[in-house]
Order: sequence, then structure tokens, then C-alpha cells
Amino acid sequence: MITWANLRSSAAPWLLLPALLYTGLYIDDVTYTAQSGYGVESGELASYGLAVIAPAAAGAAAWDAGRHRLLGAVGTTGARRLAQRLLWAAAPALALQCVLTAGALVMARRAVGVWPSGAGWLAVAHLFVLPLGWLAIGWLLGGLLPRSVAAPAAGIGCWAWLSVPHTLANAWMRHLGGFVDGTSTVTDVRDPAVYLVPWLVVSCLALSLWPVVSLRRRAAGLVVGVLAVALTLITGRMLVAEWGYQRPTSPRAVALTCSGESPKVCVPPEYEPYVEQLRKDALAPLDRLRAAGVTPPRELRITSSGVSVESGTWPLYWSLPPLRSQTDVHQYRADLARSAVVGTAGSAEATGCPPASLPTAWAMLVMGMDESLVRERMLPADWSSLQGIRRLSAQRQADWFGEAAVNRNHCPQART
Repeated sequence: MITWANLRSSAAPWLLLPALLYTGLYIDDVTYTAQSGYGVESGELASYGLAVIAPAAAGAAAWDAGRHRLLGAVGTTGARRLAQRLLWAAAPALALQCVLTAGALVMARRAVGVWPSGAGWLAVAHLFVLPLGWLAIGWLLGGLLPRSVAAPAAGIGCWAWLSVPHTLANAWMRHLGGFVDGTSTVTDVRDPAVYLVPWLVVSCLALSLWPVVSLRRRAAGLVVGVLAVALTLITGRMLVAEWGYQRPTSPRAVALTCSGESPKVCVPPEYEPYVEQLRKDALAPLDRLRAAGVTPPRELRITSSGVSVESGTWPLYWSLPPLRSQTDVHQYRADLARSAVVGTAGSAEATGCPPASLPTAWAMLVMGMDESLVRERMLPADWSSLQGIRRLSAQRQADWFGEAAVNRNHCPQART
């Protein structure tokens, strides 16, 4: 399909190595923790390559389309059908996209430890479909403008469409582009609409260029194209207007791995190598909390905030240790303190107080966390109020903590 002359004349070979390098930089830059073994994260981490793969594919397609446009009637004299000629002409850009996609998957596999699985395959499809849409846009631009103009316009325009909206206050713009920053947690996965909306938008943008290129009356085609782009943006905004800055997610359905009793610690299967140590490190802080008059949990569970838990179960807030580092004991105690606040509120069948300065800090100190570390997380006025609470009797402190966990009036702002 790809003859040597077609490949040699294409811009694709010149883009391959730089694009692979920058794809690796993008993926390495967002690899913060030890390998999780989470297949969904693997696919979503690979999709970070979009910011490089889509512009490269668009630029290469625009250059090749301009090159073939210069052939004029010579390009239509072959015996092949139109679809076959188009596929042959665009084959170098398609091959570039496929090689870069494979490279991104290998890099994500190295960072996460597993190949994509489950919902991660939807992110892999996103990594292929969105650049394919921009390849079509680049090809159409190459048929309209000189290739020396079309290629940089397609590449830079694609990169700007994907990346610049993340710096703007208009949250809805970033959802239309399709560059999804961050990855799903082990407790929640992204809604498919996160990918389907950008697919719809890029398809409509490509179709809006078609009348500009194909209609003989260029002015009429331009009007139709501008109206199509405007309609695409308006429809896209309507679809994502309620998302805000966060993309919709749903709780992940997975069997948890548990260890021990009183408390039993339950984690997603990807965290199984850590479950024994998590339970061991939680025993002493929970004993201190019990001695202070707070009822400890029967179970600590890493679960989605969208899933209700029964009384006596506390949500466990924990994440993998940083890359090439060990678990931070102080941070784990801070996470347990947050669990104590939210779990106590849940046990009292009340709306939980979000992680807040006073109740969470009190639990940190009770669990044995260094005072200097707690104090630097708080505002001076909050620290002064906490000292007054600590001068109360042990029973009154425990009563105050139970009330503070369920009463939002006891939730001053914490400094982050």
C-alpha cells in the first residue's frame, strides 16, 4: 500500500522520531507514582499522547495532500478507484499515526505495569479516533491551501485546540477538544460521553471543511463551513455545559481484596500488595483514637465517594507512593484522620463534613502526628482555636469531635 516513493516524499518519516520523543515526555511528565497495575489507567495514560500524535498526523496529512494536489490530473489517471487512491495517498500519515499510537501504548505499559483493559480500551480508541479526525482535517486543508501553509496551520491549530482551552476560564471548551488530563482512580471510571463528545465535534469540524473544498463557489462553501462550525460549537457546549471543570464519572464495580478483622481493610485488587501493610500501619493510630473516646471502624474501605457505606465502615483515603519512594507514614495518618471525620459523620447518619481544619487536625494530633506538621497545614486562627479545644477534658474533646464531624458549622477553611 505504501510505495517507497510515496513514503520518501511524505513528511511522515521526518516527524516520527520527534513525535515519539515528545510523546514520551508527555507520558513521563504525568507518571507520579509506583506502578499501579491498573488497566484503565494504562489506556488513559497512553491517551496523553494525543497532544503530540494528533498534531503530527494533521500536519503530515496536510503536507501530503498539498503534494498530491500539485499533481493535478496526473493523480487521477490510474486504474484505482477514488477511495483506493485516497487511501494510498494518505497511507504515510496513517502509518505515522499507528506507529505513534503503538509507541504511546508501550510507554504507558512501562509506566503502569500492565496493558490497557476494561474502560482503558475506550481511551485507546480515543487515542486513535481523534487523531484520525484531525488527519482528515489536515488533508482537507492541504487540498485548499499551499502545503507550506496548510501543514503548520493544521499542526499548530490542532495543538492549540487540544491544549489552550485548559488554560482558559471557560470549562466547556476543554471538554470539546478531547485532550483529557488526569486519569481515572481505582474507584471511579470516566463516563463514555467524555470521549464521544470530542469524537462528534472533530467529525463535524472535518465535515464543515468539506463544502469549502468541494463546492465550486468558494464563497458559498465558506459560508456553509462557518455555519457548520458555529452549529458544532453551540451543540457541543449544550452537551457539556453541566460538567464544569470535572468530567463525569461513575463508581467502578469491582470485587475488593480484604485483610484482617477489627478493622478489616478492603482495597481494590490493584492495591492487594499493600493491603497488609495498610492494616498494620492503621492499628496504632486507631488505638490512639479509641483511647481518646472515638468509636473506631469495623472496616476501612477504599471506595468511590458515590457509593454509600454502612455504619461502622470508614472510607479509606490512600494512594500509591510516589515514584521510587516509600509510603509516607505522616501522610497516611493524615489520610486516616480524614477518614475518621467522614466516617464518624457517616456513622451518625449525617452529611459528612468535608476534610476541614479543626476536626481533621484534632484527629491527626490524637493519632500521633507531629505538631509542627499539623500546624503548617492550618491558619493561625484555626490553630489557636484547636489549642483551646485540646485543653478540654478527654470526654468533652471526643464529644466535640463527634459534633464537628457532622455539623458543617465546625468546618473552618484549611490551608492547602
